[in-house]
Amino acid sequence: MKLRLSSIIGWISAGLVAALTLFSAVMAFVPVTNPEAIAFAMKLGVSEIDTELAIVKIVITLLFLIPRTSTIGFVLMVGYYGGALATNMTHGMTVAEYAPILVVFVLLTISAYVKNPELLSRLMKRPV
Repeated sequence: MKLRLSSIIGWISAGLVAALTLFSAVMAFVPVTNPEAIAFAMKLGVSEIDTELAIVKIVITLLFLIPRTSTIGFVLMVGYYGGALATNMTHGMTVAEYAPILVVFVLLTISAYVKNPELLSRLMKRPV
């Protein structure tokens, strides 16, 4: 029963990460008319490359969701969101503005712990 519960928790957290990432990727293809959103993108310096970033998010999410490639998808997802967090922090954003990225990191950690036990065993230098 414990194994089943942890598997459900892992897949729910992975699904939430995937849903949040895909939602933000799809929203990059929607035309923006809100001046505050345009100013926010300009402040971060991503207004010219939002389509390319959206494509990268979609590819990384697919890699993350496919069980056979979930480990590399996890590593790429952590790298992407780590860069997003660093960009937000260095451009003077408040904690409330980059808190969703921290939530994604917590969900990523939970899903990796459950879905990819080989990652933890490698970090602890134990055999798989």
